[in-house]
Formats: sequence, structure tokens, C-alpha cells
Amino acid sequence: MKHLRRFDESLKDELQDFCDTNLAYLIDEGFRVRISKFEGDDYHQILIGTPESSNSLWSQMKDQVLPFLHFLLKDYELYYDNGSEPAMGILSLGSWGIKQEELKLNQIDDLPDNKEIATLFIRVVKKEDKDVKKAWFRNF
Repeated sequence: MKHLRRFDESLKDELQDFCDTNLAYLIDEGFRVRISKFEGDDYHQILIGTPESSNSLWSQMKDQVLPFLHFLLKDYELYYDNGSEPAMGILSLGSWGIKQEELKLNQIDDLPDNKEIATLFIRVVKKEDKDVKKAWFRNF
């Protein structure tokens, strides 16, 4: 288990470096980018959050996020958890509290510029890791 934990940590670091490089302009504008992985989860979650505890407009993020997704999906793929949790979504803040909306990849180009977003989350797995797991199951 010790080796698995180190592998997960290095993948988390790799993904953090990728995000920091490809989202540098957002980070310079005060947005936060964090990678999380909870014990027992098969995926890493990318969180792109507003600079404060408030919403930002999609127009403030989209010019950086759209190319980022293009490059991200070359080496990673969205993690779908049999419909129980969305692979990608938006959290927004309001007087009602926190609202979560699922966001499908084919919907992201159609988001209105005035869409309010506190956090964009993306759940991914590395493409080669998923293939290894599939091959392992085929051997039994």
C-alpha cells in the first residue's frame, strides 16, 4: 500500500503542475486551482475556484478553461461514476446556499457569459491508468 500511495501522490503532483501551467493566467487573476483525491476514490478532482467566497462570471474564466480542457483531455478522461456523481459541474453561491449543477462536456460551449460560478469541478482519471485496470480485469 505504501507504493500505491506514493504513485497517487505523484499523479496528484503531476496533475497540479499541469493545471498550474495551463491555468496560469487565471491563477494570476486570483483564481484558485486545487487537486483533491479522497481515499477510496478512483479519480482526481480539479477545483477551479473564485478568488473570494463569491461567484465569478463564466466570461471571466472561459478563455482559459476551454483551451485547458482541450489539453487536459489528451492525457486524461472524465470520470463517470455510473451516474451517481457528475464528472464535471458548477457550484454557485446564493442566498439559498450552495447550488450544484452537472455540466456535460457538450454543454460547456453553450454556457452564457453571465453564468455565475463559484467553483468549476472536473473529475478525471489518467487514460493509461484506466486501460491498465481494464486489462487487469480481462485476465481473470
